[in-house]
Amino acid sequence: MKEKLKNLMQLLSFRAILEGDEEDDWEDFDLQDDYISGVENAAEGVGQVSGRKWIVYAVIAVLTVAAAAGYYIFSRRHTYTGYRVTDSYPSEDISGTMYLKLGGGFVKYGSDGVTYVDGKNQTQWSNAYTMETPVGEVCGDSLLIYEQQGYQVMVLNRDGVVGSFETDLPILKADVSSGGVVAMMLREDENTRIRMCGSDGTTLAEIRTTLQDAGHPIDIAMSSNAQQMMVSLVRIGSGSVDSTIAFYDFSSASKSDESHLAASLDYRDVVFPSVFYAKDSCPVAVGDSMFVTFDNGRTPKQDTRVNLDSEIVSVFHDEKHIGFVLPSDAGDQRYMLQVYRYNGERTAQTLFQTGYSEVGMDSGEILMFDAGHIMAFTTGGIRRLDADYDKQIGNFVKIPGFRKYAVLTNSGIDRIKIE
Repeated sequence: MKEKLKNLMQLLSFRAILEGDEEDDWEDFDLQDDYISGVENAAEGVGQVSGRKWIVYAVIAVLTVAAAAGYYIFSRRHTYTGYRVTDSYPSEDISGTMYLKLGGGFVKYGSDGVTYVDGKNQTQWSNAYTMETPVGEVCGDSLLIYEQQGYQVMVLNRDGVVGSFETDLPILKADVSSGGVVAMMLREDENTRIRMCGSDGTTLAEIRTTLQDAGHPIDIAMSSNAQQMMVSLVRIGSGSVDSTIAFYDFSSASKSDESHLAASLDYRDVVFPSVFYAKDSCPVAVGDSMFVTFDNGRTPKQDTRVNLDSEIVSVFHDEKHIGFVLPSDAGDQRYMLQVYRYNGERTAQTLFQTGYSEVGMDSGEILMFDAGHIMAFTTGGIRRLDADYDKQIGNFVKIPGFRKYAVLTNSGIDRIKIE
């Protein structure tokens, strides 16, 4: 009986509660069965222990859980300044290699080709090409690599190349759906074409814009199901700069005209350099010092508008949150981090000093890095990590596990645990 109660106490220990991985808790599933059966057997045998002993054990268990909960809360709110490398998977990537997270692995791409590796840096496939300025975009399991100001387009997924093609006009910007449909802004003299293509290059729809009409397109976004598209356009008039957000519907239920235009919303004295779909039902436009969300019904209309205190330095987002880095007026702090839900509710406002070159969201955390420094914040504004790194960083991502991350460099992939 004492041995069974000992097992029960071990289940409540700090290690079981605090140090277990979020997704890798059970390396041996037989242990999981023992865990469950041990609890059941312990519960059946409780009546065999004297009342006094059981009270002592219960008090110890309650105190253990309370202490563990306290430490858990502390660890979630504490700023860690160190880390331990738990695994390292070496490689020799050329200078200029860029890294993207795709599924459970990573994409490495540059001007001469693309490679997909698993979490242990083992090559799954590789494909050569030549692009002067490659740009990568990920949506779900689809990866788009296109040549900015060039003509080449390649659509891939975790299994390899899905399709590739060349355009007849230079590509300004492009986006991809989860199914591999590509939307592109193409330069045509003084005008711009918006073209939607299948992964093999087959044209599915095309829209031509002119400066005399709605204005000059500066960004494009497509919903993950490829049924909707939004375009940010800018017009420069006499003494003002105005914008239009145009929405296009390519679904079978669309009742728009042949241009597929579902709605167009005008804004005075504002520019929207970035548009995206947080979800298919939530289009978002980001201005110089504001963001707007839209109701993506049959006729899209403005839903929420939030004005910020200053011009935006950086923007990042996931399906639930959008965040900004703004300049700070505080003398000893260079930046202000603000995070919002898409309904306009602000969840965080915090100051920080350390410089960065990249910022993004991964697994619900805000991750920043430059060549030799990494930082992580929660969406509530708590700084979880602020540490120097002794290698030149290519990407910094969250991986499954409590306080676990991966750092990608030209010399390989390091898995770290912050502490």
